[in-house]
Amino acid sequence: MRWFIARIRYVFERATKINFKRIIGFARQAQRVTPRTPLWIIIPDMFFCVVRYQTTFEHYAQWDYRLLRGRERATFMTEPKSAMLSRAFNSQAKRKIFDDKVEFAKVFSDCIGREWIDLRTASETEIADFVARHPKVIAKDPEGVGGDDIKVYNVADYADVQTWAKEAKRARTPLVEEFLTQHPEMSRLYPEAVNTMRIVTYVDPAKKVHVLARVLKMGNGGNIDNYSGGGMYTMMDEHGHALHAAYDGNGTVFEIHPATKVRIADFQVPMFDEVIEFAKKLAVRVPEMPYIGWDIALTPEGPVVIEGNHNTGVFQTRPAVTGTKEGLLPVYQRAMKFK
Repeated sequence: MRWFIARIRYVFERATKINFKRIIGFARQAQRVTPRTPLWIIIPDMFFCVVRYQTTFEHYAQWDYRLLRGRERATFMTEPKSAMLSRAFNSQAKRKIFDDKVEFAKVFSDCIGREWIDLRTASETEIADFVARHPKVIAKDPEGVGGDDIKVYNVADYADVQTWAKEAKRARTPLVEEFLTQHPEMSRLYPEAVNTMRIVTYVDPAKKVHVLARVLKMGNGGNIDNYSGGGMYTMMDEHGHALHAAYDGNGTVFEIHPATKVRIADFQVPMFDEVIEFAKKLAVRVPEMPYIGWDIALTPEGPVVIEGNHNTGVFQTRPAVTGTKEGLLPVYQRAMKFK
């Protein structure tokens, strides 16, 4: 009954937020894989999938639902389903640890691998000392999501530290962090952003940690690797080897990284066993939050955590790219024991 009510609520929320311009855009994106299918067939099918499979218009296009039969569509994990799992398994009281990046930095201080400062509470002397050690910094909105409002600053470009600090606070990015030096192999993939791995974990009642998804995210023309910020991703196998080409939010497929000419499907993440062990260590840190998507970066010294997402985004392979027509929902179901 709980799942049925959640589904009805989701459909209602979607109905009140319909943006027909975006729907047409996603329908045209979906049409690329079946060019002869007219939009007047695709658009009703999109609405049907929202109700029947709890997908989104965006994912209908991104995961090539036009190529899938009903039983295949039913195997795909979707963001609405993930959100319901988060509400079912994760503690409401502990979510602030993951919603507030400053709070997260405090709780996971031994795992983040970088210095940070909060411009709202730091003194002028503390700020000056920080940027003297770290002239290139990354500034964030402590409550931002999806890479929103992340900015990279070279403080030397400003007349003085106070001028820079005022701008960062005016931009609502008061959380300032040391800009990480990533592992040379990750930099070879794309050097202008810290390329991360989204490792989705679930800790079952017996305290066993299940790895539900392994994602390699990379920047493409910008300073962040977030999918919503122009980045792209590919899935990895259990050994950290990229399984296929990468794709971005526009549905563009990249066999070769356009900036570095690295062949993405051949890419091997170094030290991947350490990455997985690190993710499992993180997973048990807050027992009340068993279902988390971890963004992990790899430095020359080893993995560090960027953030944890209690309502983790969903990542899967595209059927048009890989030929695989089964999503990750069965993996989640086996680990989390739901139907």
